[in-house]
Amino acid sequence: MKRFFLTLAALFLLQPLFCEEDDGFVEIDTPQINAENPAEENAPQNDDTPLFERPSRSFFITAGPLLLLNFGDKTESAPSPILYSLGFGADFRQNSKIPICLRASFFMNYYLYDGENARPAEIENRTATVLSFLFDGTTGKIFEFSRGKNSLFVSGGLGFLARIGFLSRGVSESDDGESGDAGSDVSKINSWFYKSARFLYPELCVSFLRAEPELLGGVRFGVESRVYIPFGSIISGNALDGMIITLSLKASF
Repeated sequence: MKRFFLTLAALFLLQPLFCEEDDGFVEIDTPQINAENPAEENAPQNDDTPLFERPSRSFFITAGPLLLLNFGDKTESAPSPILYSLGFGADFRQNSKIPICLRASFFMNYYLYDGENARPAEIENRTATVLSFLFDGTTGKIFEFSRGKNSLFVSGGLGFLARIGFLSRGVSESDDGESGDAGSDVSKINSWFYKSARFLYPELCVSFLRAEPELLGGVRFGVESRVYIPFGSIISGNALDGMIITLSLKASF
């Protein structure tokens, strides 16, 4: 009898661990809890991972129109000409606080001599064909958007404009000129380019680049605009005569 009561007591104590169904008793499963990190599965994902990381150094090419302001008498010289410029350069220290951009570009134009200044000329009134090489360096700050896929480089610096003129095709040295003949006018034009610091151009630059790493890898495309302020004209009292404004397509790789 004593053994019987002990058996009943044991069944009574063990009853919460079982539930009764039509076909007998089954064990009740208890949910498993991650003891190490219970909230790990519900943790938010990190969306700050960059989609594109700028290289420390990259090379680029540019191409686009260039506006050369001419405040001279339009009856004696050409209106402000729109030219076309090709350029190339490199961006350095893009991951630092002080990025640096070096660039060289090329364009050409016709000039005449009006007795005092070299002025842009229309093709029918040209005396000299002038090759222009613009070398400049800027530094500033890079702003990133869209987790690195878009970047904006705002910078400033100094440009050096090297120009060399020679007699245009179809023009003879003995043709009439403001200084005596066309050959002498070309010499006056070349001399004028380097007087009164006319080769110095402080500049401002804004460059935008877009990256598509899934399609293009490290190659980026965008636009760039530069404004070159004519230091020589300002100190000579001619205000912004000779200012240069560019707008270019840009490819960086």
